[in-house]
Amino acid sequence: MIIFYKKDTCDIFSVIEGRVHNNPEKAEVIVTGIDKNNIGKYIVPYKKLEKEDKEPIYKYRLINTKTLEVEKYIDGYKKIMVYAGSIPDVSFADLILDFETGKKNIYDYKIVIDKANSVIGFELKV
Repeated sequence: MIIFYKKDTCDIFSVIEGRVHNNPEKAEVIVTGIDKNNIGKYIVPYKKLEKEDKEPIYKYRLINTKTLEVEKYIDGYKKIMVYAGSIPDVSFADLILDFETGKKNIYDYKIVIDKANSVIGFELKV
């Protein structure tokens, strides 16, 4: 998710949905009536989730010494980690998920930034 907002008021005016963007640094919006220097862009960071699964360990044994026929069999399992999706990697992840699922309207909120102009959350508009 990429969120565009006015830097002076922190009002959100556009959102690019999704979790995977090939070139998020190039994603821009063209807006009339807002100075280009007053447009802030926040790319929501995501982290990969993994879950434990098992994978068979295969071995081979000789069945017939005359024909050299072999048989493949499972000789146990090994634990592996597999991809299980991704979630926002921020302290306000639940709110981001509510925006993505439509439980809450992102345009009812404003960006909250700290003194270093980093996004630290959202607040409801009054």
